[in-house]
Amino acid sequence: MNNSEYIVKFVTSLPQEYEISNNEIAVQGDMNQSDLSSLIQQLLSAENPDQEYNQLFDFFINGISLRSTLHEFITSNEIATEKTLQIEYLFAVPEPKLKQTINMNDWIIAISRLNNHILTCLSNGDIVVCTEKGKILKTYKTKMAKSFTIFENIVISTHWDCTVRVQRLTDNLELIAQGSLPSYGECSCINKKNTNEFCVGTANGELIFFDLSTVQKQGIEMVQNFKVHQQQITCCQWIRNSTILTGSYDHSICLFNKRTESINKQLFAKDSAIIGLCYLENNQQIVSVHEDGYIKLWDSLSEQLIKIYKSSLSQLTCIAVNANGQIIVSSMDGNTYLWDLRGEVPLYQLNGEGKAMACTWIDNKILFGGSTNKLYVYNC
Repeated sequence: MNNSEYIVKFVTSLPQEYEISNNEIAVQGDMNQSDLSSLIQQLLSAENPDQEYNQLFDFFINGISLRSTLHEFITSNEIATEKTLQIEYLFAVPEPKLKQTINMNDWIIAISRLNNHILTCLSNGDIVVCTEKGKILKTYKTKMAKSFTIFENIVISTHWDCTVRVQRLTDNLELIAQGSLPSYGECSCINKKNTNEFCVGTANGELIFFDLSTVQKQGIEMVQNFKVHQQQITCCQWIRNSTILTGSYDHSICLFNKRTESINKQLFAKDSAIIGLCYLENNQQIVSVHEDGYIKLWDSLSEQLIKIYKSSLSQLTCIAVNANGQIIVSSMDGNTYLWDLRGEVPLYQLNGEGKAMACTWIDNKILFGGSTNKLYVYNC
């Protein structure tokens, strides 16, 4: 037991009824997250006796999440305590619980939603619609695929014969268009402001642009193509009407402007390939996941690397962010990790098997799967 005592000030960005008016308080060094949560509940109840407080809280010091006793945290992070220690508190993220494991008939390479159901895309080309309880409602058959992109009921798939297909999910799988690519299509994205436009990132580093308004007899030709990277484009995201975010095996991230036909900004990871990306619209930051198990946070305005996180000893494969800014990343170790990027370590590890190749959020649920043909559904 540690007898250290620290003078702290609790601050929060939560609504006013969760703010504490006292300026400073002495706390024991052996207090952990649970103990500090109880303390906050007591302080809030003392100031607002007519309200009941039973929420758990997460705590951050210098932007780092507290996951040990206060004394252990201060010691390991070499935090000076000569002055009052400021501790931020927010509502705690509950530990996700495994709700369901759903068996598929091949590797899972993409996961989304269709209305109120789960949509799972498999490497053999099957597109499976199922309920959360695992009941298979429908299986659509298409060609063996390298990648899938899903937007509402539209599915864009790239294939091993260097083709791209656009299909609509109705009672049947309706082929809208099919076109040829100069090399393997590794990823694709759609312009959500103009859903006729989509692009494909290829194995030779090109972005190939298509326009569904030009389809003739289910055939589609590229309308533009640009060399953006020196090696394979692994991921792409259409983040604004004319801007596409791309990552590559050449260790770089590009923001390509379709209107000006040029690269607006380029960020260099230097030491590892980019496998997945997500764009945080609120603060214009970019999160990248890498083949060496690291996550990197970038400022897209200054083009500077903000922070590096170690997520896994294995290659990371996919990243997804929810409306609250919480991030999940899947890994070749079979697991998926839930992050709050203010912390130095993942909040939770969600256990899986084999190689996890895809992950996503659906409401307050985390879904992931991969080489074991199993879809894991966790409740948050």
